[in-house]
Amino acid sequence: MPFNLDKFVASPSVEELDSLKKSEIVKVAKHYGIEFQPLMRKDEIKRYVLEYLVDEGVLPSTVLETAITVPTDNTFELKRLEIEMNKEIRLKEMEREMQKEKEEREMQMQKEKEEREMQMQKGKRGKRRKRKKGGKGKRT
Repeated sequence: MPFNLDKFVASPSVEELDSLKKSEIVKVAKHYGIEFQPLMRKDEIKRYVLEYLVDEGVLPSTVLETAITVPTDNTFELKRLEIEMNKEIRLKEMEREMQKEKEEREMQMQKEKEEREMQMQKGKRGKRRKRKKGGKGKRT
């Protein structure tokens, strides 16, 4: 059965609110002029609607006690998972940075090694040339 906003407004209930999709809860919140962020989760928007209906005296305050307990537990779990995920991301970034630094050091060492080899080869060539030049001068 499709959601009927007018019917809900005429006779709001927690049961019906619980059965609504996020888009339908958004319609209810907009109808009552409840401010919320579009990126909020369904449970958070629903909590705002419930708080509004309790504040207006449409629903009893006991509704909030039971309705808010469950999302709080979920919120705690989500926050814990978010912290864990951020920790893993930081570790991965550190590993990548360490790997990058290691590769840069290896490249620098390889470059220095090649430069030393080139210097040694230039030095050997220079000694050979000196011997050749020196050898010709002594034979006269």
